[in-house]
Parts: sequence; structure tokens; C-alpha cells
Amino acid sequence: MRQSILGLYQKYHRGKENAITREAFKLEYAMQIPDFTDRIFRKIYSELPICTCEKGGFWPVRKIEILEYREYLKKKAIPLFERWQRVNKAHVELMNGNGQMELFL
Repeated sequence: MRQSILGLYQKYHRGKENAITREAFKLEYAMQIPDFTDRIFRKIYSELPICTCEKGGFWPVRKIEILEYREYLKKKAIPLFERWQRVNKAHVELMNGNGQMELFL
């Protein structure tokens, strides 16, 4: 199934100008892929070597698309990290001896 989904991106959604949202992809291709469910698709989608942008996912065909994807991810990652830092600083009492918050209690 992974190869089928990847193949569809490589064939029909090459380049940023051909990006497609996950929802549109599901509507367009669900009938072509056996045992296609939203849960399986989300798992596979998260692991595909595709780029994403405001318009959806696509198979990159130019170096600039990959560089723009990196910047797109930075815009999302930095605010998330800053949010984690705020929580971390606000809850110093929960820190253990090695400076990491305990994830598993």
C-alpha cells in the first residue's frame, strides 16, 4: 500500500504546483487502493519522503522545493519548541536530576 500511495504522488503530484491535501488525496484515490482506511493512510503519509506546503503534499522535483519545505518545517518546529520551553520553565519542580522532564511515570 505504501508503494501504491508513493507512486501516486510521484506520478500525479510532482512539484509544489501539483500539491494535494490529504483529504483530497483520500477522496480521489481511496477506491484504487485495497484496504485503504484513514488510519492507515495517516500512518503511511507521515512516513513518505514527500514535501508538504500550505496546499498539501507533493513529490519534489526541484531543489528549491526541498529548501522551501525545510523553511516550512522550521516555522512549525520553532514555535513548538518554544512552547515546550515555557512549560519546562514553569514546572521546574517536575524536573528530575538529569534535567529532563519525566515522560513515563
